[in-house]
Amino acid sequence: MKKKKTILMYPLILMGLVFIFTDRCKKDNNDNNQDTNDISTVIIPAGTFTGGSPSDELDRWSDETQHQVTLSAFRMSKYEITNAQYAAFLNAKSIGSNGLYAAGAYPTQPLIYASSGNYDWGLHYSGSQWVPVAGYEAFPVIYVTWYGATEFATYVGGRLPTEAEWEYACRANTTTVFYTGTCLSNLQANYDWVTPYGTCTNTSTTSPGKTLAVGTYAANAYGLYDMTGNVWEWCSDWYDDYTTTAQTNPAGAATGSYHVFRGGGWVSPADRCRSGNRGWDRSDDTGSKDLGFRVVIDL
Repeated sequence: MKKKKTILMYPLILMGLVFIFTDRCKKDNNDNNQDTNDISTVIIPAGTFTGGSPSDELDRWSDETQHQVTLSAFRMSKYEITNAQYAAFLNAKSIGSNGLYAAGAYPTQPLIYASSGNYDWGLHYSGSQWVPVAGYEAFPVIYVTWYGATEFATYVGGRLPTEAEWEYACRANTTTVFYTGTCLSNLQANYDWVTPYGTCTNTSTTSPGKTLAVGTYAANAYGLYDMTGNVWEWCSDWYDDYTTTAQTNPAGAATGSYHVFRGGGWVSPADRCRSGNRGWDRSDDTGSKDLGFRVVIDL
């Protein structure tokens, strides 16, 4: 009897191995586009690129010194984090109306502020929970601090992108001013269409005048949406000079007072949406109508 049982086990083991192999193949075949904790991500391949901008680029800032960076592969969220996604996080952590997360890494720092007035496209605190403004569930979260972006990224098992990762992913193997080429048209991004880049022109100068739902425009070559315009995006880095340890002082602040954000927003002129352009703000910013983020998941 013992021998018969052993023989009968072989087909079962074989079936199990076939199932595991088949399942692994399915995962491999879908590996470049995956939902991680409801965050749709794509793989950004390893590579080397030149960050910053050439010295003759129109409207270039002095802190955009060109430099080479080599990066390992990573996952990045396809879209900017939305109001609905961020509200789910706040409610899961029982964040109150003051936006404080007592059990988080920054217990004294507000994660977010309620939107209001002329820029009411974000989140409200209603009753005992945070809710997106009706009709804006799929719009990028706004009025979120660097602390709030960082805590969300940790919550979904990721982190904020470094500034280098962000620019590398944005460029997607391009070396032009924008990943769309030398111009950024009103058909390609949500920004201030009254001020196109250089001698470029737009077919409309009536901008949306607010954020738009994520994914409204075409993705770049890596499958990332809204890497230019819509909202600026927080990065993990402190703002600093690329070439020295001394900060390029934006407003008389000490080194390490500001965190970087990238990409331009709905209210930005085209030159601020350039791939090499850099923005900065205080980590405890009281909230901005055109500042959000996306996340990176390490492989």
